[in-house]
Amino acid sequence: MPPKAGTKAPVPAAAKSNRYLPSKEAGLFKQVLQQYETKEWKKGLKTAETILKSYPEHGETLAMRGLLLANAHPDRKAEGYDLIKEGCRKDVGSHIVWHVLGLLYRSDKNFEEALKCYTQANRIERDSLNILGDMATLTIHLRHYDAYVDARQAILRMQPRLRKNWIGLAVAQHLAGQYAEADRTLRNYEDMLREVPAGEYEHSEVLLYHALVLEEAGELERCIDFLAEHATSIVDRNAYSVQRAHLLLKLGRMEPAEWAWGTLLEENPDSYEYIKAYVLAKGADVDSKTDEGKAAAAAVLTALTEKFPRSLAIRRINLELVSGDEFRAKASKYLIDALAKGVPSVFADVKSLYSDKAKRDIIGELAEGYRKSLEATATFGVSLDDETASDETIESSAAYLWTLYFLAQHYSALSSHAAALTLIDQAIGHTPSLPELPMLKARILKRAGDVHGALAAMTEARALDGQDRFLNSKNAKYLLRADKVEEAEKVLGLFTKKDAPTPLSDLIDMQALWVLEEEGKSFARQSKFNLALKRYHQMFNVFQEVEEDQYDFHTYCLRKMTLRAYINLLRYSDQVRSHPRYFNAAKGAIEIYLALHDDPSTVVPAPLTNGAAEAAAAEKKKEEEAKAKAEEEKEKSKKKVVDEGKKPANKKAAEEDEVPPPAVDQDPSGDKLLATKEPLDEALKFLKPLEKVAAGNVGTWLISFEVAIRREKYLQALTALKTAHSLSPSSPLLHPLIVRFAVFVPTLTSFPSAVTETLQAGVKELIGDLSVDAFNSSVLQKGNSSEYVLAAAKGASSIHPESKEESEGLVFQLVREGSDASLKIVTEALGLLRSIQSSRVDEFVKASAAKFPLAAAFKSSEELAAAAQKAEEEEEVGKEVVED
Repeated sequence: MPPKAGTKAPVPAAAKSNRYLPSKEAGLFKQVLQQYETKEWKKGLKTAETILKSYPEHGETLAMRGLLLANAHPDRKAEGYDLIKEGCRKDVGSHIVWHVLGLLYRSDKNFEEALKCYTQANRIERDSLNILGDMATLTIHLRHYDAYVDARQAILRMQPRLRKNWIGLAVAQHLAGQYAEADRTLRNYEDMLREVPAGEYEHSEVLLYHALVLEEAGELERCIDFLAEHATSIVDRNAYSVQRAHLLLKLGRMEPAEWAWGTLLEENPDSYEYIKAYVLAKGADVDSKTDEGKAAAAAVLTALTEKFPRSLAIRRINLELVSGDEFRAKASKYLIDALAKGVPSVFADVKSLYSDKAKRDIIGELAEGYRKSLEATATFGVSLDDETASDETIESSAAYLWTLYFLAQHYSALSSHAAALTLIDQAIGHTPSLPELPMLKARILKRAGDVHGALAAMTEARALDGQDRFLNSKNAKYLLRADKVEEAEKVLGLFTKKDAPTPLSDLIDMQALWVLEEEGKSFARQSKFNLALKRYHQMFNVFQEVEEDQYDFHTYCLRKMTLRAYINLLRYSDQVRSHPRYFNAAKGAIEIYLALHDDPSTVVPAPLTNGAAEAAAAEKKKEEEAKAKAEEEKEKSKKKVVDEGKKPANKKAAEEDEVPPPAVDQDPSGDKLLATKEPLDEALKFLKPLEKVAAGNVGTWLISFEVAIRREKYLQALTALKTAHSLSPSSPLLHPLIVRFAVFVPTLTSFPSAVTETLQAGVKELIGDLSVDAFNSSVLQKGNSSEYVLAAAKGASSIHPESKEESEGLVFQLVREGSDASLKIVTEALGLLRSIQSSRVDEFVKASAAKFPLAAAFKSSEELAAAAQKAEEEEEVGKEVVED
């Protein structure tokens, strides 16, 4: 809303003389405010200029002219800021000029500066509801809870008859942790209400919100009584029942809690929340770590299974608790039910059980038994009613197909890629028209490291149903993994808006994070670091937009009384950057910035010379000509519409025509991002949110260490290592960094003794009384995992950079027969050998190729070219099928 004119402020007479206008100009100034409100910015500019011809020193008009100029002509926004600031200097005591400056800062999403301006305006004009309302919204958006309480109290004092003001104050007090005050405010609000209609939703939401405040305040008994007192007024019966059941459980009233959760289970027997709570009410715990606790919970679930025989959730939770023959029997029934019905997701459902080797082996044995029995007798070989009896039920051919599908996933999870491929090829031969089968083959090949074969398989899957958006997206993802970015964007463009400038621009608007992440990784693999940074920054902007988009909900939710959802929104927004996609984007961008800091020549492309430069210039000229042609066509189209007399139907449409076009990206290729002179400062922009909301992730502190040590903030680097150590002392990713830091600290001879002593004490706290060599060797005692072997190899390279034998010996353990090293670990080990310039790289590549025969990482350039050619031929066949 625009600022209101005509209010007086206690300022010096000299300032006042520049503020008040004669009646004619004062009327024009009110017209300027109205024209801003109705978005008639160009008319408003002319009106403001009329005033300034007679009173060029009038600060408030100068400010409004700057605001209108910034809105009407975004390319002149800097000039608009200058005009507003000039207006502030001309009339520093006017609340209008500060309000106007705050409006412009707010439109630019600069909320901190906007709040400063609103605070100054409020100091001058304390009774302006307009200013107070905007200031309150800014304080909650910036999570200044105490200031939000003050603003809400001021608003309530001025308008005590409005319901939303009472609710706004209660929400502010709740968020500030002032539970008693929030409770009192809500009670006063409820006492004032008269003749509330039965079943009113808004009143019901306020009551449930009041119950939430009482529960979070720890007033559990009062909360139970409150819900009982207002039970008839609460419309959302499910929310009422769930909260009441939780309260009974927290208070230890097991018998009524059992009844409450049992009632809820009858409504939804597949709710994991209800099942786990019911077991707790029965005195057991499905999350128990002891054998006795698991047995007690399993007994409760077995009884529930008899009561709710169709509930898959109860049976699935029970599989986590039982073991041995009991697990075999229950797992057999669970798997046969799913396979007989043709449930494709059954493997994804039971995959979490594979962390237990015994259960994993049993599932594999069961599935193999089903396959053999189905091949021999077309039965599963086990009776569902009696696991010890033989089953004579003839199954359909689909049961055999889904058993092959399940087994292929089973062997793929065990990294037995050859067995998995044999089974999935058998399944494809059985039913070649099912898209799920080539999709799984693509996934198996991807895990085996064959990106080109995986792409060919996924293209085949897409060819089976060219109109399926999911298959289309999966095919695009595999194209990106094969570094075919342009082709991937064309495939994605089949399902994006046709009027979008490019498919990618529409996907960015739709916040398709997976596309941006995969493109960023692809460009990084291709050493196109400018474009990789561009994608990571676009992901950063998406999360920025998510945080900013909550702004309008601060007033909307209070008006609609959706208070519980509003609190959840705020808490979600506070943690949104803990999302794995943001972590991956931040990690990728920071790694590029660190490489740019360490050696810019490895990241910044060398200048083009001779024919390459001419070719690049010609390509750029071609792109510019195409862009100019597109703009010309657009202008012709507009002119044609005007010539045909298609004018806006009404005044509102005409006003919308004045809205400026969206801003043009000034750095589409990311060259400016890569040209930064302060790469570590740019890295910090990605890192700081992680340290705040993903502090429980060890990876956050490993990245923080790398940034801090390059900024020569060695105490911060030590703090990062200690934090990571407290989260996961045995992390194989942390170990080489500790070794590196322990080797580095003694070299800091020029630092003050207080700093070096603190660092040395910190290192001793991390490695104990061991020498660095002994500490590095000790990591091998933490487990036989290949991850620890690689960690020791990295540590050895830091301790003895001049001697490579120890690191090489450890790395070669990863490719010996019987090693459990994954493709990712072996690929990382190859990178370590190359970084220390080992002479045994070719030998390691040969050994790795024998261990992972399909992996592209260990193939020669000739083999890769042949594989790519074969994949392209298969892709062409798939494309022809899709087109047909």
